[in-house]
Amino acid sequence: MRKWRKMFLRMRSRRANRRGPASVLVLERQVPHSRRQRIGRGLLVLAAGLGLCLLAFGYFSWEAEQDLEAWLAGRLGQSEPTIFYAAPRRIRVGQRLSREHVLGHLSRAGYTESSKTTDPRRGRYRNGREGVDIWPGVLAAERFPRLRIVFSRDGRTIQRIVDLETGRDLESAELEPEPIGSIARSVGTSTDASRGLRLEVEYKQLPRHLIHAIVAVEDKRFFEHTGVDYWGILRALWRDLRAGEAIQGGSTITQQLVKNILVGSERTLRRKVREAFLALALERRLSKEEIFTRYVNVIYLGRRGGLSVYGVGAAAREYFDKDVSHLTLPEAAFLAGIIHRPGAYITATPRPEVLERGLRRRNLVLDLMAEQGFITPAEAEAAKRAPLGVRFRAGRPGTEVSAPYFLDYVQEQLAELFPTSDLGQLGYRVYTTIDMDLQRAATTALTEGLERLDRELARRRERIPPGTVQGALVALHARTGAILAMVGGRNYVESQFNRATDARRQPGSAIKPFVYAAALESGEHEGRPLTLADLYMDEPRTFEGGYTPKNFGDTYLLRPVTVREALARSLNVVTVQIAQETGYGVVARMIERCGLPRPPAQAATALGAAEVTPLELAAAYTVFPGGGQRAVPFALARLVTAEGRLLQETAPRRIEALSATVAYLVTSALQSVIAEPYGTGHAASALGLPAIAGKTGTSQRSDAWFVGFTPQLVAVVWVGFDDNRPLPLAASRAALPIWIAFMRQVAALRPDLTAGSFTPPDGIVEHVVDPQTGLRATDHCPEKRVEVFIQGREITALCTLHPGQPVEEIPEVPVENPPLSLPPSEEPPSAPEASSAPKTRPLRTRPPLLDR
Repeated sequence: MRKWRKMFLRMRSRRANRRGPASVLVLERQVPHSRRQRIGRGLLVLAAGLGLCLLAFGYFSWEAEQDLEAWLAGRLGQSEPTIFYAAPRRIRVGQRLSREHVLGHLSRAGYTESSKTTDPRRGRYRNGREGVDIWPGVLAAERFPRLRIVFSRDGRTIQRIVDLETGRDLESAELEPEPIGSIARSVGTSTDASRGLRLEVEYKQLPRHLIHAIVAVEDKRFFEHTGVDYWGILRALWRDLRAGEAIQGGSTITQQLVKNILVGSERTLRRKVREAFLALALERRLSKEEIFTRYVNVIYLGRRGGLSVYGVGAAAREYFDKDVSHLTLPEAAFLAGIIHRPGAYITATPRPEVLERGLRRRNLVLDLMAEQGFITPAEAEAAKRAPLGVRFRAGRPGTEVSAPYFLDYVQEQLAELFPTSDLGQLGYRVYTTIDMDLQRAATTALTEGLERLDRELARRRERIPPGTVQGALVALHARTGAILAMVGGRNYVESQFNRATDARRQPGSAIKPFVYAAALESGEHEGRPLTLADLYMDEPRTFEGGYTPKNFGDTYLLRPVTVREALARSLNVVTVQIAQETGYGVVARMIERCGLPRPPAQAATALGAAEVTPLELAAAYTVFPGGGQRAVPFALARLVTAEGRLLQETAPRRIEALSATVAYLVTSALQSVIAEPYGTGHAASALGLPAIAGKTGTSQRSDAWFVGFTPQLVAVVWVGFDDNRPLPLAASRAALPIWIAFMRQVAALRPDLTAGSFTPPDGIVEHVVDPQTGLRATDHCPEKRVEVFIQGREITALCTLHPGQPVEEIPEVPVENPPLSLPPSEEPPSAPEASSAPKTRPLRTRPPLLDR
């Protein structure tokens, strides 16, 4: 081989020499074999590159198949979310509940019309002439019966409830609860969870114009491509550049679904490549209808208060208050248009620029639908003339979602029960105790009440910015402790701090019922057990250690008052005297027995110097309607897996705190707080409820409270400032009106919670007494009233001011109720007004220091 090569080079050299020196130089500069080497190297690099590309293609394809297999099996990505439900909706014959209200509840609960679903897990209903027929899904069928609800002719009252399986008429029934929120594991993380509103829908439920609108604006060739639309990317880019805004998406619907559920939003080349491969793999696994359905159920479509809205089902309910199947063409075009940037078109308040922006976006979608042949130009023009129709909730940002604080509280409870579980991917069904009708009423009452206070403070020229005063409201079932309503502040968006559960504030006079409970249980007065008829002098007084409490307004009656009247008037000096006679340590132990943190054994404890939360105070007050038993509050009723297996169920717990007889005496005295004209909560008597009791409270002019209860319900309202600045309003002006507004709605929505009476337990007796002396009344006493006593501790001595024969009973005199609420400029009278007590001149008057 070398021989032939040398011969070839000699021949080339001779030819070059004949051409001259220049040719020789050129030949010398060339290396005969370098070109072939370069070609060889190039081919080698090309082969290696193709090999790497094939290897990468194979790797990404394999990875995509593995990830997709894991996701479809529920082991990867955003698995089935954990959904939180309210308490079941109880209905009864004769209830004022409209057909529209029932249909709305069923829609919120995920029910759909029977002709529009094939999913056995979903509840179905049929709205017919005979009534509304209801078929729960398979997971709920054991707990909730199949029903027919028949309405009156005007459609506003439930006339009959029929069990469809047995044909029996029912007096009452429960409807499946509505979801109030959900959490799902965020894409690309292992522990973080996104909380939001979700309502899954089926492809069959989607109106055609909604499908066409989404396809027109997001993926024109969705039903044609195989997951990645290469020409569509270039076309969308060109269209967006010409329009100056994002009109058409570049990614296909399949790619967007993959991004939402598997790869996240990280902006890297690897993520984009992985997204494309996953989209191609997904198209091989699922039909176009399945892909589209999954897509419309996971897309982010804005926020309502503290929760994100996911999917067109939840968006239709939140923004248009209707089922997705009932969306009109312009409504469908709007939802399709906001997919790319929901925050630009969905706000809490209807600002003009937002409305205009939303109209422009909707009309662009309508033009695209007409351009692509989904609708005619005439239909597009007609739809453009329709108003936007988005529902804005009373213009109060942060109050759109009715129970965000409660959801936070439930999640905290679940985290304690399952500290290592990822609730965002387990698909649990969390059934809570919240009554959404009462929750919405509580939210409205608190929000409107605080806005009223803003206006009143402005009229007083207080230098307090609007929106600064805060509040909280908690309502418990008095017998079980179930939390029925919880509002932790006026605006969840601005502040997620839950004042209902975490704000420790001084309760002021709201602590006094526990002082009187301790005294009535073990206290003595003048050598015998204390009763509600015993007398104390209301006058200034200094106690041990130089402690000198003052009455509200530094005003004193300068006469004897009964224990009942002292509590109804919230007299501070008398209360401290009773606590001193009973023993401060005894009072502190009683407060602890009722479920509150044990305060110091000192005089200030009798006036609420220790700190409590609204939820703690509400639970403590359950001892009075509960016959001495404290109901332990709870929010989690049942926890069920996605397959229907029960994991956790909360049974109501009640703890003995004091005797039933003492609880009844305190309850009776607290009824006087509202029933008597001089009571600090007298304005609540206008509600006209058969049995109602309560107590106001303010601490150092910073916190305003009202705690009120019926035999079945305890509700607490707190009003104040987060920074503890003074609140220049008494509790009867700040907290009580909010409580009244809430209870007015409770009476209308849940009359079972406001019915009944406080039944005296065994061991309670009644006697007629003279309120001037506190002794048994005679036939010569000018004033008489019935008082309740614990049997064996009743007063036996007859009135010495009016000797005569003892009186065992007095005729009842009906009393007309006052107007429903007091004008803003008035307060419940703090001194008797047409009362039986003798009128006296107040000792002196100063600006209020301590509340009633």
